[in-house]
Amino acid sequence: MTKTFIGIDSVGEPCVKITKGEIDPFSEPDANKSSFLYNSKFTADLKIAAIDSTPFSPNATTYWPAGTGNANYQKKKMPGSVAGFSYIMIRNAYFGEALPYDLPVYDLKYQRVSDDRYVENFRVFTQGAEDPSGREPGYRTMIGWMNNGWWLNDGQSFYGSPPLGNGIRYYTNTFGAFDGGSYEIKLVVWRLPATNIPLLDSDPMPTVPGLRAVEITKDFCRVAKPGYDTRTATPTQLAFDSSGRPLAVIKAGDIALPSGLTEIEVGYPVDSTTICDMLQYENGVISYPVSGYFTDTRCEYWFSGTKLYINNLSGPCRVRYLVLSNDQLPPTSGNNKVFHQFNDGIQDVVQFLRPGAATPPNFADIVLDSRWPAIQILAHGYQPIAAQSQRTPPAVNTGQAFTVNFNGAGFFPFVKYMTVMSDADAGAGVKAPSARLVESYDNSTRYNAGNSSFCILGSNQATFWTYEGNPYQERYTNDAWAFDYSTSRIVGIRYYILGIPTS
Repeated sequence: MTKTFIGIDSVGEPCVKITKGEIDPFSEPDANKSSFLYNSKFTADLKIAAIDSTPFSPNATTYWPAGTGNANYQKKKMPGSVAGFSYIMIRNAYFGEALPYDLPVYDLKYQRVSDDRYVENFRVFTQGAEDPSGREPGYRTMIGWMNNGWWLNDGQSFYGSPPLGNGIRYYTNTFGAFDGGSYEIKLVVWRLPATNIPLLDSDPMPTVPGLRAVEITKDFCRVAKPGYDTRTATPTQLAFDSSGRPLAVIKAGDIALPSGLTEIEVGYPVDSTTICDMLQYENGVISYPVSGYFTDTRCEYWFSGTKLYINNLSGPCRVRYLVLSNDQLPPTSGNNKVFHQFNDGIQDVVQFLRPGAATPPNFADIVLDSRWPAIQILAHGYQPIAAQSQRTPPAVNTGQAFTVNFNGAGFFPFVKYMTVMSDADAGAGVKAPSARLVESYDNSTRYNAGNSSFCILGSNQATFWTYEGNPYQERYTNDAWAFDYSTSRIVGIRYYILGIPTS
């Protein structure tokens, strides 16, 4: 059961609130954050700016919008050296007003072309070339390790001239060499800054008499953050509107995951483009983006009907998952009311819909749904990472760590973070976290490659680890072992501790 409130609350501020159970949204203190499935007064909010995918074929140079070229494209696909492999370059202009940050938080979701299955927390074991004595290094490499990043003023001309400028470049199908599959990548862009800049319009403003803060009418479904007017507010000054929807969770859990297939009832129709986040972990240690242990974790998932299917291709473990109320299906067209109330057979439901939505609506039409808790930001910030000298195994960096404390009472915590990079070739940029574990050729040294990072997530604290100074590769050349180091390094971590209110 939930309760919905629209109007002036007990402290005299216009808002929209949805509370759990019998909690009164009119009088419940805003400080009790876990009481709220949604509260428009929470100004540090979370939204997805865009979900984008690039057609897997044809593997030919293609520009978007049609008719553009190197000088003025917004997105470009350029073939790579082998069949199915290509480079994708996307300039910030492609996302328009939806993207207010030059360097945003993003994810790359890998979906197998043959069966629409996503791979999550995929890590596989490969070996390097042997020396004359038969010794060779081993690598446990996470999917995404090779992908490139979002760059500021990227000047590389390899991808075309003029260069990309501000934007992301990544590679498609880079994982096919490991399992023979072909993968299409979905780019998920979060409306969050990935560097040490403020979260826009996240500080509460004083209420001003006469402002139009709430418009739930046949023409509008929008609510401003405190101190702003819906008629003049910028996208980041709106708590929500039909194009800036709070990011909600339609299903979340933390379950034992045996080897093989696990079926989870989501409770709502989902399709193959629905977005899910997963943390597959071992030994009771929740590690993002992948387990920090020297094991090979392989997990794939897909959606069908109202179910999520997870196929665990490795040993028994646990998985923490979030099924997000986002997919790539377009808005619908119809005569649905903006304020929609019904019973789904289990409970009374309140929906706030985009004006002109059909019955049933798609996710793109649903601004709020009282069944789905909106994700809250419990803590966020930036931590600089000190430079390290290059290490030569067996002398390695065993890890630099910092810990963030947060109040997780009443929440199901999750984490997002980005590594902020300094790159000798590309300039400043950010990358989604990834990891590579190295077993040295001598069979006695194990270490995390430089540019690897992890977050160990607890119920009230998160500890972040980096391993700068370590090589990423070992090679036997000129009668000796050589060690390769990245041209880039992690100079900072921008983190967000997320919370889903629990019942």
